[in-house]
Amino acid sequence: MLCKYTKVPRSSYYKWANGVRSKRTIDNEAIVDYMFKLEEEHDYIYGVESLTMYINTKTKYHAGHNKVRRLMKENGIEASIRKKKHDRHAEHKDQILANLLYDKDTGHHFNSGQSNQVWVTDCTELRYGSKSQYKLRLSAIKDLHDHSIIAWQIADTETSALVTDTLQLALKVTNGQKPKILHSDQGAAYTSGEYNTLLAGTGIKHSMSRAGTPGDNSPMEAFWSHMKDEFFAFKKTLSKDELFQQINEFMRWYNYERLQLTLNGMTPNEYRSHTVQKCA
Repeated sequence: MLCKYTKVPRSSYYKWANGVRSKRTIDNEAIVDYMFKLEEEHDYIYGVESLTMYINTKTKYHAGHNKVRRLMKENGIEASIRKKKHDRHAEHKDQILANLLYDKDTGHHFNSGQSNQVWVTDCTELRYGSKSQYKLRLSAIKDLHDHSIIAWQIADTETSALVTDTLQLALKVTNGQKPKILHSDQGAAYTSGEYNTLLAGTGIKHSMSRAGTPGDNSPMEAFWSHMKDEFFAFKKTLSKDELFQQINEFMRWYNYERLQLTLNGMTPNEYRSHTVQKCA
């Protein structure tokens, strides 16, 4: 009667009742045992595709990806390197993310009452070589009050070490004078633990642009534009050493010779000195 109502074949019922297991069940158990053994010997590094490959080449059994995936799920087998990890970088970014130079009601605040109060920083790419086939990253820090470039550094790639070294150099150049705020974009180098540990250790507040909003760091964007349009557009740079010398030449010209209307016709260095004298 039970078989009639459940529509289970009598042969299947008696196999179950008498403890008779099918060949498929026995094979599956052997496959699972093999997967556990393999994973335990190799710190659970294998996922579905790797396990399937090992089963089909190293055992007498055959299994497809779907079967292996099902058996893994049913038996709680998980590859350690395939587990979804927390995005620690994103979590850290959320903790420090705040644009201190922008207000939704009044807009951007790029003016500073005196030097060494608010700095902005960014990195850009410069190329060199006979066919401009090589590149390096230039990191710089700019004072919002007098527009001077406090410090700059170069490296082959943009890293936390590059931006951290630039900040350390800036603090050395200013004899330890530090800004209240240092603004950057949301690049990985600027959200790194190394960079933000240095900021926290010196008591500098980290301000960051909103995602996808380059205008939030327009003072640095404007500086890069001046540098490339007014100087490097007319240069052919063949080597890294030559590029270094050209950067140095531009920074000196920009800080000490380039007059700026927004600085009352003074250079950044003159305006900086003028501000210091007024405050003295």
